[in-house]
Amino acid sequence: MTKKTFKFLAASLILIIAGCSSSIQAPEDSEIIGLASPITLDYGDTKIITADYFKSHSLIDSVVAPEGLEVSFSSDKKEILLEGSLSKPLDLLEFWVEGYAYHILLKQSKKEEVTITFDPKGENYSSVKLKGEMNNWNPNEAVFEWNGEVWETTMLMNKGVYQYVFVIDGKEMPDPDNSNTVSNGMGGTNSILTVGETSGEKPTLETYDHAGSSVYLKSESPGNTIVLWENHQLETKYQDNILSFEIPANARDMSRSHIRAWTFNETGQLSNDVLIPISNGFVVQNTESLTRHDYHNWNMYFVLIDRFKDGNPANTKKVDDPDIHPKANYYGGDFAGITQKIKDGYFDQIGVNTLWLSPITQNPEGAYGLWDQGGPVTKFSGYHGYWPVSSSKVDYRFGTEEEFRELLDVAHENDMSVILDYVANHVHEEHPVYQRNKDWATDLYLPDGRMNTELWDEQRLTTWFDTFMPTLDFSRAEVVETMTDSALFWVKEFDLDGFRHDATKHIQLEFWRTLTRKIKDSVTIPTGKQVFQIGETYGSRELVASYINSGMLDGQFDFNIYDSGLNTFGQGNSFENLRTQLQESFNYFGYHNLMGYISGNHDKTRFITLTSGEVAWDEDGKLAGWTREIEDPQAFAYDRLSMFHAFNQTIPGIPVTYQGDEYGQPGANDPDNRRWMEFEEGELSALELRNRSIYTKLTELRNTEMPLTYGDFQFHTTTEHTLAYSRAYFEDQVIVVFNKSDQTREVELELREEFDYSRLSAQFGNEFSVKDGRLYVMLPSNQFEILTL
Repeated sequence: MTKKTFKFLAASLILIIAGCSSSIQAPEDSEIIGLASPITLDYGDTKIITADYFKSHSLIDSVVAPEGLEVSFSSDKKEILLEGSLSKPLDLLEFWVEGYAYHILLKQSKKEEVTITFDPKGENYSSVKLKGEMNNWNPNEAVFEWNGEVWETTMLMNKGVYQYVFVIDGKEMPDPDNSNTVSNGMGGTNSILTVGETSGEKPTLETYDHAGSSVYLKSESPGNTIVLWENHQLETKYQDNILSFEIPANARDMSRSHIRAWTFNETGQLSNDVLIPISNGFVVQNTESLTRHDYHNWNMYFVLIDRFKDGNPANTKKVDDPDIHPKANYYGGDFAGITQKIKDGYFDQIGVNTLWLSPITQNPEGAYGLWDQGGPVTKFSGYHGYWPVSSSKVDYRFGTEEEFRELLDVAHENDMSVILDYVANHVHEEHPVYQRNKDWATDLYLPDGRMNTELWDEQRLTTWFDTFMPTLDFSRAEVVETMTDSALFWVKEFDLDGFRHDATKHIQLEFWRTLTRKIKDSVTIPTGKQVFQIGETYGSRELVASYINSGMLDGQFDFNIYDSGLNTFGQGNSFENLRTQLQESFNYFGYHNLMGYISGNHDKTRFITLTSGEVAWDEDGKLAGWTREIEDPQAFAYDRLSMFHAFNQTIPGIPVTYQGDEYGQPGANDPDNRRWMEFEEGELSALELRNRSIYTKLTELRNTEMPLTYGDFQFHTTTEHTLAYSRAYFEDQVIVVFNKSDQTREVELELREEFDYSRLSAQFGNEFSVKDGRLYVMLPSNQFEILTL
């Protein structure tokens, strides 16, 4: 029994005999796979697809809605409709299935109508539009009307903070009547709109203690706290600000189950959520008890196969076309090279445990596309894998099916997971699907005569990536069936752990719902194996979140945080905006989300090259890479990259590192950001070796500190140049502090009262002191510190 528990019990706040829990009414074989995702109600009626949650929706006997809501079923029970609104911010929807109650968290709608105006101040304009985070940067979704005095439009928006610009007669500009702006990362500024009240203090919910089957949480509003084990509500007791409950005896027969909890305060603000992993009826206390099947424990590494390592020169075959520049042709990386690096311990050395592999399906033999905008004129090969001419055949230039199976086997033997990049949105024009069914593609030309290429937001669900890559029309059932079957093939035929889905936002939701249902029916239900799915969507958080729930994806890459982190650590923008953006992500995705937090990727200029200034922020990164040699970064840029890594490795979610970022490989945009990987000390500079060592220390902390995997999250200090936050999991705590200014600064923060800070340790050696409940950390310029208990 810990010291905190002894004091707690001695004070007679709550008396529960550890280890004497009883079972609750829950089936041995749950009708819900995994943890049911919370449901945020719509502005008006809310439709719920029951098959997203239940294996057999037809077995649902009844649904009990909380106060304020009325529920009705479709005749086949595939959908339920909720009408009305919750009487409080959080409540539970109760499903009865074959005599057992299942509970899914409901959140009140945060939407409200907002009217935005533009005053022309006597000038004459013919068109006023708005593009921003509230409409996925599509100006055609926010067209203003003239009311005789000003231009105005009304939009339905969630409470939160949004970046936007006006589009006046086709020209973009910040809102001239809004002084609240932020850098757009490209040399300009965006205006900031705040909807609803966001400045109030959010309530906190903390893991306080545990003893045997008894668990204690610290809550500012314990009477408003909801606790679930798996998908079943638990009875709770509380006195003062301590809440307690019992892990049910049912959990003793499960190697892994979970506790989740939420609360809200008297003003209606929601707290952070709590997630506690349970192993055979007891709280998991250290990361050694976690496995590669615990997704929150993943530390992901993106391998662009052709540019990683050539382990079998016999399969190296460049496209034989003089119109292709060597940078745009195959280099020779393959499955054998990746397998060799798993075996020689490289991934274990740098502390990553999950590989995301670029696509491996057969790509064309010829040259396609064209670069003629400066520097050499060149066509391209499909070395990257994103131009599929088959959806089921392995590209021989990466190796054989047997070599791919060996890669997976060796990875699993080394406790590593592997997810595969799958391309469904489009095919190459040589693909049989297109050759046999050309009417399955969307129209290349719009009704107004424009070519429908690269209209990412305006024509989100139909735009082509290039004229030789038809986008498939997923509004057609036969296209959904064919392409979901193709994806399913890979997880049935190979022992993959999941997918990274390319171009997610360009495909209708029904595709993802169908694919996930097929994976559950064909893989998860018969074998017990779950398949992780993460998507790629650049857009508003509302759009990103619309693809994430129990019936679709587990997470997506959080590009909004990447952009904000890039601007903060790379350009020196205020930490206050980064804090705002991170809180927005928590509001949408939760504090224990499975979003991917990237260091960069194959479509972006390298962070270290941008922050160093070798490519300017407002410069065309592709043009830069084609027209000049990009020099090595300056020394300070390595420090800034390490700060960015420290941020990604310590916030909730899954850190994702693009190959080469662990040491600071430079590069402009595609294809200069796709250089050969370098591994050996003789290949790397002293600064690169130092950065790889720092990165390795960061991943070690991420992989060994429970607070960085399952801990809560609290901000402490936020100024323009300094940031401090902490994460705690029961008696363990990690404190993270940054100084991005150009001078040494002392960062001060208030400590939590329930911890013993006599054992506080600075992992990177910076000076600190504790006095009168406050922590003082001395940090040099562009440095960070991580302190652990």
